[in-house]
Amino acid sequence: MKKYSKFDVILNLWISFVINVVLSIVLPALVGMLSFGIFLKGFVIAFTVSTILVFLIPVVDWGAKFASLFGLKPGTAGFTLVSTIVLALFLGTIMTLLMTAVNAGIGPHFFAAWWSCYPIALLTVYLSALVGIFTGIPLTKAIVGAGKP
Repeated sequence: MKKYSKFDVILNLWISFVINVVLSIVLPALVGMLSFGIFLKGFVIAFTVSTILVFLIPVVDWGAKFASLFGLKPGTAGFTLVSTIVLALFLGTIMTLLMTAVNAGIGPHFFAAWWSCYPIALLTVYLSALVGIFTGIPLTKAIVGAGKP
């Protein structure tokens, strides 16, 4: 298992927090089921699962390899914009399946319910991940001190 620095841990927690706050609002809102209880239940489950996944599965490394295929250099805006596509596809797919199951249940209309929200949810995960990254890097630098970007 990969060893994570304090910087990586704080940044990953922040990004996961941002993605899951937004996703826990957007998905239920899309189907008219948004309430504080549904938000809270969805957030707790989604934050826990997505955080564990990001620490166990090298999705950030996959994104970096993907961005490198286009000749993009780490630390650039273009690299971040492209590498985040992989994170959004991976987490967006897993988290939307999970949150659809939690909020709507698994039944005969599960995949139709999931698919109806999936494209907007992917865009939501992608954009919220970018917000998490671009706000999280300076925040994490302030917490742990300057150094790793």
